[in-house]
Amino acid sequence: MSEDVFRWVITIGVFLAVAAFAVQAFVVFAMYRVTKATQDKLLPVAEALTPILGTVRRFVDENSPKFSQMTTDATQVVKTLQVHVDRLGEVVKEASDRARAQVARIDGAVDLTIEQVQQASENVKAAILKPVRQVDGIMHGIRAALSVVAHSRRESVDHATQDEEMFI
Repeated sequence: MSEDVFRWVITIGVFLAVAAFAVQAFVVFAMYRVTKATQDKLLPVAEALTPILGTVRRFVDENSPKFSQMTTDATQVVKTLQVHVDRLGEVVKEASDRARAQVARIDGAVDLTIEQVQQASENVKAAILKPVRQVDGIMHGIRAALSVVAHSRRESVDHATQDEEMFI
């Protein structure tokens, strides 16, 4: 490469470096302006928040022992409540078991009573119906005897068959 070409390449490189430096300077200046504008906007907010933050810090410092005590008390209350709930659960379980046993006993007693009532009902029915059947049989016999005596003849086979068909 000749010396003239070399000088031109170096010159172009220097101009490119100067252009890059100028662009960087412009970007830094723009960032400075944006930062300054943001600072100008946030400075009043920070100044307004400073007393509030001081008050909050003082409130937290003054009340942190109270918060600690409240947390401790709440923990104790929860533990005590848990013990009471456990006891209540045991009592309810015991009452439930007793009630279940009583219900089983009552159920057995009711079943036995129903069975005895049914047995008694069947016995009463049998005791009442046996004499009624006997009286009914005697009455049929007397009717048959009176019929034979009144008609002085036996009924025909057709009549007896007809009576049997009526019951079928």
